[in-house]
Amino acid sequence: METNLRSHNQSGTATIHPFHKAGTNPQSREAEIEARILRLGRQIETLESDSRLVWLKTGPHIYNAEFDLSVKVEAVRWMLRIAKNMQASARDAMFARILNSLGQLERTLEASEWSSTT
Repeated sequence: METNLRSHNQSGTATIHPFHKAGTNPQSREAEIEARILRLGRQIETLESDSRLVWLKTGPHIYNAEFDLSVKVEAVRWMLRIAKNMQASARDAMFARILNSLGQLERTLEASEWSSTT
């Protein structure tokens, strides 16, 4: 019994295109992210949250949501600055992290009790 395996190969006529996301260029993506960061920063500035004492494993800690969120927004801002200087594949991975972080921060502000004061 003979098995005849044939593969269909169009390598002579096929063109190789790098993965492309339609309608995205680095500058517009960066501008969109910067706008979201600025919007988050403004929202956080208008928060009126009280500090409170919380207990962590290391002991008591004063928690202030406004300060905590502003530190996180600043971290995302630095991630964007760093991403601008990376190679393409590493930059794409960093942008995915940045977008994920921005989404989490935006959801936190939307779901928070403080959003009604903005």
